[in-house]
Amino acid sequence: MIAELAYQELEPGSLARLFGAGHAAVLVRCPEIVAELWHGLLEDRAEQMPWEAPLVDIARNYHGSGDITASLGDLFYFQPGRHGYIARKMALSREAGEDHATVRPAYFVQGGEHYAPGQALLDRCWAIGWRLMAALAPEGTPPGDFHVVVQRLKYQESAGDFERLGALARNSLGRWGRAGCALDERRWQAAGVLSPRGLSDLYGLLADVPVLGRLLQGINRLLLRRDRSRDIAPGQKLIEGAHFDYRYFSALCGERTQMLTQVFAGGRWIDLPIDRATLAVFPGSMATQAYGMRHVLHRVLHVEKPGQTGGDPRTDNVTLLIGSA
Repeated sequence: MIAELAYQELEPGSLARLFGAGHAAVLVRCPEIVAELWHGLLEDRAEQMPWEAPLVDIARNYHGSGDITASLGDLFYFQPGRHGYIARKMALSREAGEDHATVRPAYFVQGGEHYAPGQALLDRCWAIGWRLMAALAPEGTPPGDFHVVVQRLKYQESAGDFERLGALARNSLGRWGRAGCALDERRWQAAGVLSPRGLSDLYGLLADVPVLGRLLQGINRLLLRRDRSRDIAPGQKLIEGAHFDYRYFSALCGERTQMLTQVFAGGRWIDLPIDRATLAVFPGSMATQAYGMRHVLHRVLHVEKPGQTGGDPRTDNVTLLIGSA
């Protein structure tokens, strides 16, 4: 289900062959490269990360979109069971004939100052993203235009903090906005034949209606028992619900003391090792559209570990993502 290869073995079409053979993810062994990225993107104390920043700095660095996957800069997104992180997101591009990558946003506000990532670091991120993209494309099919995404995602150490941040986010909305959040939470509970868009919306609207709502909830409970993709082990809390990434691929590394990423393959959830020695790569929906690869359903869980202390709050439970779109 999960294959492994060394970074030196990445060549045009190498990832495409492994995904085509039915592997849900590939672990690319590259501890030196991950150490280089981690040092440049998370250990440079001159850069203030958004989870260290005042809220107004996050707002100044937010470059939003109606589609969360297209938002850049700094953002926080807390919807119970759907998303739960504070993030810094950048997009890199390089025009044909150009020697260096360009980045959006070009800089980040830090109080009265600006911080801009170094050009050498940006070029290194681009080179790694390009090599992974070339390996994802089938041999003989060079990748077309794309940009490399670099995302740093911070998750919380305790389940209670996820709940508090979700409550804080909801409280900033008006009455109808809060009602919409409640409807979304019901809609995401819809399983089986009720889960597609449209039917899940209808379920969310009707689930609390007297008589009819109880009937629908009873049907949904039966569907949940049959839906293995909704299984959650005791002691785990769903933070990011099961979803497909829209991009061509996602490559993950990081410090994940309390966090767990799983991919759904062979009718069951499989833990995906996320560490600072490998890049865990899996395809998204753009790879399905462009190359016919099966995109991978995945989710993020929190595992409470009482009494665990220490570590660096700047980097604990942080995921570094390199991808392309």
